[in-house]
Amino acid sequence: MKTDAFPYRTGSGTKKRLCLFLALITALSLLPARAFAQTNGLQALSVNPYGGAADAIDTVFWYADGDARFLFLPADADLSKATLYYTADAPLYIGGKKIENGAVNTVIKAPGVYELSCGGKKQTLQVLCSENLPAVYLRTESGSLENLHLRKENKEKADIRIYENGEITVDETLKQIKGRGNSTFYYPKKPYNIKFDKKTDLFGMGKAKKWTMLASYFDTSLLRNPYGWAFADAFGLDFTSRYRHADVFINGEYLGNYIFCESVEVGENRVEIADLEKANEDANDADPDSCPLAGTGKGGTVQSGRTAGSRKWAQLPVEPADVSGGYLLEFDFAARYDDEPCGFVTKSGQPVVIKSPEYAGKKEVNYIADLFEEAYEALESPTGVNSRGRHYSAYFDMDSLVNMYLLQELSLNYDAGLSSFYVYKNAGQDKLVFSPVWDMDNAFASQAKKYGAHLSDSGIWWANCIEYHSIPTVLTAAYGHEDFRAAAAARWAELQKDTVSEKVNAQMAALAESVRASAVMNGIRWNHYETMDPEAAAGAWAQEKQRICDFVTNRTAALSTGFGDKGVWVRYDKNGATGDNWGFPHLIRTLGETLHVKDPAEGLSLTPPTGYVFCGWNTEPDGSGVMYQPGDTLQLTKRVIFLYAIWKTPDEIEREKREPYCTGDVNGDRDIGALDARLALRCSVGLEKFARGSAQFRAADADGNGRVEAFDARLILRAGVGLEKLA
Repeated sequence: MKTDAFPYRTGSGTKKRLCLFLALITALSLLPARAFAQTNGLQALSVNPYGGAADAIDTVFWYADGDARFLFLPADADLSKATLYYTADAPLYIGGKKIENGAVNTVIKAPGVYELSCGGKKQTLQVLCSENLPAVYLRTESGSLENLHLRKENKEKADIRIYENGEITVDETLKQIKGRGNSTFYYPKKPYNIKFDKKTDLFGMGKAKKWTMLASYFDTSLLRNPYGWAFADAFGLDFTSRYRHADVFINGEYLGNYIFCESVEVGENRVEIADLEKANEDANDADPDSCPLAGTGKGGTVQSGRTAGSRKWAQLPVEPADVSGGYLLEFDFAARYDDEPCGFVTKSGQPVVIKSPEYAGKKEVNYIADLFEEAYEALESPTGVNSRGRHYSAYFDMDSLVNMYLLQELSLNYDAGLSSFYVYKNAGQDKLVFSPVWDMDNAFASQAKKYGAHLSDSGIWWANCIEYHSIPTVLTAAYGHEDFRAAAAARWAELQKDTVSEKVNAQMAALAESVRASAVMNGIRWNHYETMDPEAAAGAWAQEKQRICDFVTNRTAALSTGFGDKGVWVRYDKNGATGDNWGFPHLIRTLGETLHVKDPAEGLSLTPPTGYVFCGWNTEPDGSGVMYQPGDTLQLTKRVIFLYAIWKTPDEIEREKREPYCTGDVNGDRDIGALDARLALRCSVGLEKFARGSAQFRAADADGNGRVEAFDARLILRAGVGLEKLA
């Protein structure tokens, strides 16, 4: 019985048949799928909202997400004039009406759901239309975003066309478009920088070559950066970016709502200070960016973000005679600092990028770094005065420092003083000015938790207590000074008298209404709300918008308490320990309340000094004040309380266990006498300090009531002469 369906034989006839069979299979596999089916149905659909051609820059393609199909249209789309284009193997019907390819639309009358039928296959198309906003169309030279998304440094030319209220206001070719951002570049919706060949006005914001497109991927409300900028304006901070929301289409694909805003750079309609970068270009035949880089990091490298006191610069052949400014500086994380050409790291370890001039010469870097070191030395000093005898207010513009602190505290911006944090210095100007405000999409209750703090909790202190790599931020260091705290409280009172928060909330409510329809489209496009239903997406967006408004209201009330006459600020000091992102934000409290002292384990990472272990908290850095253990109740009797971590070696701890002070033996010499009584008496009047809870404190507390008083000294003296017997 033959069991082989196809016997493998070596005869020539069989071999020929096998070869023919394999050739047929190979040929069939190369044919398009439609050769085996009646039709694939509808493969692509596009609309030109203005009646233009299929290959026009402003033609919009449908968006597919699984089986769902969406058509996202701009606010000024005139559906009665729009032209429809499609790719299919059979005629297309929309709502039962046959559609001619390239014909003027007569079936899509308004946003809604439409039934598509092609080759016996049916689909639904959800049509959504924006409102109020301009539409921006970009077409890259390659016709793709693939290369731009590989690396931020990649760039290419692109055409750009902008419609406002149905009118074309920009129709140019960009010199370049490229990715931008730090962490935001690595998320699905990318931010971009665009640059024109010549200065161009966008949306009435003034002429400039460079513009920034913020993706707001983290901010589903699309309102957090505008909130930050609105408060910056209200607080009087300089050079706050102007902006405009717009719907963006790149290579025919809807990419959502973007915020077009002024780039943070030195120049007209930007940070308007002396342009030292231009002075460098004028002084040198070669472009500064072509000059080699040098630095004082390990091995003379410029990747030195973790090398305290290091500097890096461009080796300019010639530097201007006047290097006093202008400088635009940005505080940033060490890893990001390493990606920048020029900057310096303070002796305490704070990386500072020189954004302008981007390629600064050695003399320029040394000038601004030396100035900054003097300023930081004063700020970090307990007295606020540096070794030159100058107060930190001689270096920092105090109005801008106070206003910047208040904005960062109000917004609970988790990058406060850490990243995207700008300072400038103008030529001939003595002081460093804190401005402009930037990158607030992670503020206003955006983050549930960061650096060990609940940043959606409107009732915590934040910007006055955070650190990074054991370095108190400039805001934390400033708040440690009584004069700064007084200035911040006074300024806050002024702002609340002017009802600033209420005014900003009202301003943002009007803005929110203008972006509502676009926000829904954006939310569906990027699946922010895990729903494809426009009504559900609108509801989710409205809740997020209201959450920000409520946060601002509640946060304002909490800070009014904190800055008020009874507000309390507690600062936990590591006192020699190290660790990344370590700080203890805590609830805003008032006088008379109690709190439970924190455990260091609540910090993200705390590394004790080498050879030491944590032994508790003390009100004095040398351990001579009141001692508290984690979990102890602390009575808030003062508006400002410093708690210092106390570190001891294992040998010290063991020695204390072996040689305890007995009651009355205050000096630990195993004898009770007049000297012990004298020490107890001095402690009772504040001339000696024993850490509360320490063995010495317990020895002096002869009656065991938790206090060292004159009565204890009397008891010890009597015990020394045998008139009392102590436990």
